[in-house]
Amino acid sequence: MSMNLFVKIFFVIFVSCLSFNKLHAQNINSWSSQFPLPELTAFLTLSEPSEQIEQLLNEEQNNNSALKALIYAVGIETAINPQTCGQWDTIPDKGYVWRLGIHAANALSLNLFIENYLMQPGMTLYAYDKSMNNIAGPFDSRNNANGGVLPIQSLPGDMIIVEWNIHINITSRNDFTITSVGYGFRDFSGFGRISLSSSDCNIDVNCLTGNNWQREKRAVVLMQTILPNRMTQYCTGALINQAVEFDRKQPYILTANHCISDPVLAQNTTFIFGCERAYCDGDDPILTGLPQITGSKLLATYRELDFALLELHENSLTAAHQPFYAGWNASSAAPRDVVGIHHPYRPFPQLSVKKISIASSTLTTSTFADPTTDFYCDQNAHWRIPRWDEGVTERGSSGSPIFDAEHRIVGTLSGGAATCASPVNDYYSKFSEQWNKYPDKEQSLMQWLDPDNTGVTSIFGYDPFTSYERQYNFLGNIAENETATLLKSEEWGYLTSLNDQRWVSFAEKIKNDSVANIIGMEAYVAKLSEPSVNVEFAVWSGKDFPVYTLYKKSFPVAADKIDNRIRFYFDDIIDVEGDFFIGYNLENSSPLDTFAVYHSMRPHPGISTMYVKESNGPWMALDEKVPPIYASMGIRAMGNFGKQTQEFQPPKEHNELKIIYQNNNDKILLLFDVEDPFVSLHTVTIECYDTSGKRLLMFNDVKGRMDIYSGKAYLQVELDVSILPSGMYIIQTFNNNKKQSGKFVKQR
Repeated sequence: MSMNLFVKIFFVIFVSCLSFNKLHAQNINSWSSQFPLPELTAFLTLSEPSEQIEQLLNEEQNNNSALKALIYAVGIETAINPQTCGQWDTIPDKGYVWRLGIHAANALSLNLFIENYLMQPGMTLYAYDKSMNNIAGPFDSRNNANGGVLPIQSLPGDMIIVEWNIHINITSRNDFTITSVGYGFRDFSGFGRISLSSSDCNIDVNCLTGNNWQREKRAVVLMQTILPNRMTQYCTGALINQAVEFDRKQPYILTANHCISDPVLAQNTTFIFGCERAYCDGDDPILTGLPQITGSKLLATYRELDFALLELHENSLTAAHQPFYAGWNASSAAPRDVVGIHHPYRPFPQLSVKKISIASSTLTTSTFADPTTDFYCDQNAHWRIPRWDEGVTERGSSGSPIFDAEHRIVGTLSGGAATCASPVNDYYSKFSEQWNKYPDKEQSLMQWLDPDNTGVTSIFGYDPFTSYERQYNFLGNIAENETATLLKSEEWGYLTSLNDQRWVSFAEKIKNDSVANIIGMEAYVAKLSEPSVNVEFAVWSGKDFPVYTLYKKSFPVAADKIDNRIRFYFDDIIDVEGDFFIGYNLENSSPLDTFAVYHSMRPHPGISTMYVKESNGPWMALDEKVPPIYASMGIRAMGNFGKQTQEFQPPKEHNELKIIYQNNNDKILLLFDVEDPFVSLHTVTIECYDTSGKRLLMFNDVKGRMDIYSGKAYLQVELDVSILPSGMYIIQTFNNNKKQSGKFVKQR
């Protein structure tokens, strides 16, 4: 949307002293929540900007802009200063409190824009709604780095309360000025206004579609920008990696030029991290409880390539932001199987939670233009999405990244025509064009993302929690050709869930011949008893049994993950030398099979790598149970496991063992169908079981002789089974990585 469509809005504010019940603070550290203060009576009422909203919406409906930024609030210009407006109170021996309530009738949300911001140590600023359930802040001297400008995010509702705490030792102050209040109007029902809520075809990033993108989603941020005319805009950006050492990486955000085109807009932007539902189609998070950063610096941008690179304030990212620096690929080769992660707009009190879109077709080179806003890009500088297979993009998605199959950014969204009804033709500015098409540092990405000029043209993402910057592998114990199953316990529950055996912990032994760098786990989910269950996944050290817990963390698992392999990423890298165990703990609070994974079931005896324990009990290997069970769980470690470690492969099945029972002398003949009839049988082990799985006979040093049956050479072995009673029996033979089996019936 072009600036000439915006309406300059100015409203004269007037004060009305209203009587409100005293506010009760919840989950806020402002002084008004800690100390008794007089009732707040200073309220400012702003007129509803009805005509301006109608004009803006009419202009939107009459233009066909393809850009996917979104204006969701109009600005009411003000001149609110603590010297001339508001209520001052004193807290003895503590300091001073300034408060003001700002009310705008029928607003869906309100935000603030503050200028002349300069806080001294000992000063703290807050903003919250009248329920104090939605809080912005604290803002303090750390926010001075934004050049005297402080945009405060939107809070739901038609009232916002501003509170300034000043320590008693401070003898002078620089008063700030609230120069505008953003009036949120989307989906407001008073004037037939349109709703631009994200459509039903959009998919939560924590649904099954986003299963393999749980690290990359952490790079994507919601951007709220206050424009020069004080309207408020939504876009999306992405934290991006650089080809430098870990301690030199900077918090860079990649977005679109039509979202951020100059240094003032970069300053006026709030970046909100982790705006997503905890699980698929779950409850929205509380916006003000999300980590965010206010303000940034513009490093590089170019209108004709529609990109902008921003830098968040130094040392602004913390563990609370859960950051991930997305990888990128500057190749000009057309990608396919791409994924977009973005924040399409949803009206208050709903949030623009993170969504994911999938396109499996190969992208095509195209040119993007938006004549409605006089926005024209370079020829052939965009990737065109022929069609989205899952999800789409919408208003608010502008600037969001698109990833290739290797999880690297290859473009940023400009706009397009895609909707749920017709999910075709979205356009992403090519990363390869942004990289170095133009030589100036302020117009390209290369000198920022590869400052040492190493010549690299692609890198993987960087996870600061694990210091992991490479592709990862998987290590588990179920082979690709094995059947996964879910065995019921004797009375209730399943082999890998809470059950009548009172098991609460489940572990899988992983053979490892080198140092393993574990960054997460994959679980093949078989069952959930509730729509969402928190499961504590863990890593243990130990040789014969799990001994010491190296890591554990609870993750929500939702019902849409049943019958699928889901991945969980740790907050730290776990280094283990030699064998280790992975698995999970379940709360034994009720007799429910809360959570279960699929597992293998192997013939008796087979390879078993699964261990279980009761609450406060010892670990037990399943093959030591009576009767024994031979199984492996459908879980795998994710990370780097070195060259010496290979995933377990069970014995391969070969032709059925030929058994000839000689009833007259209690002997049986085993005929081995082998490619080389002269192969030695000294390495072969032969075992005999009854139908319950109990082993009755075992032969280790087996010798045989060559014989001919039906014109074919076999190796023949004769076994004495005279001690066996009548009945059906199972014979299994093992020779290196080969297994053969067969049945016979002994009669009297």
